[in-house]
Amino acid sequence: MEELYKKFDEDVKKRSRILRLLLTIDQFFNVLLWNGSQDETVSSHIRRKMDSNKANKFETWLCSVLRRFERNHCRKSLGE
Repeated sequence: MEELYKKFDEDVKKRSRILRLLLTIDQFFNVLLWNGSQDETVSSHIRRKMDSNKANKFETWLCSVLRRFERNHCRKSLGE
């Protein structure tokens, strides 16, 4: 349990409040629209689907749009 608290404290130090809020919103939409895990972002979820050749055209398109903001965004987001 102590390791989990340490992880939380490190996350608060590492990410700003606004970034943590955006991450939470991202995870919310992963649950709402993709029926995904509450602990995973949309980008991570889609990348896993792409790796298993299960992503649809919209999901592939969404990753290509996100790539314009950050190179390899969906790949980098794995595990988020």
